[in-house]
Amino acid sequence: MTADAPSFNTADAALECRIDLSDCRDKATLLARLASALQFPDWFGHNWDALADCLTDLSWLPAPGYRIILTHAEALRAADPETLATALEVLDTAAAWWAEEGITFEVVFSDLAPESAPPHPAAPASDR
Repeated sequence: MTADAPSFNTADAALECRIDLSDCRDKATLLARLASALQFPDWFGHNWDALADCLTDLSWLPAPGYRIILTHAEALRAADPETLATALEVLDTAAAWWAEEGITFEVVFSDLAPESAPPHPAAPASDR
């Protein structure tokens, strides 16, 4: 599976990046999927620290706001819940960093039912 190219949402001008995680079952695949979808630079190190660095830079994707839409995350949640939880912590930290900069950075699960979603402030799209 490949991710859709990032595109601007005309309603709020946020750069939307939809990432299909249907065949993602481990950390390496998740990091590769995020790197591809968000067009990370070649220096991305494929580890949690490098993910945090890239998510709080994004100078190669300038936008007034960012929205990452994760679809089919249930496969990763079932196969490697610790990886999903760590990724959510990194994404949450990035969202807080961008908030301090006055820029929206949202992470949305488009298809996880609330009862199956890992505990995280990012709510499934059906709850928004």
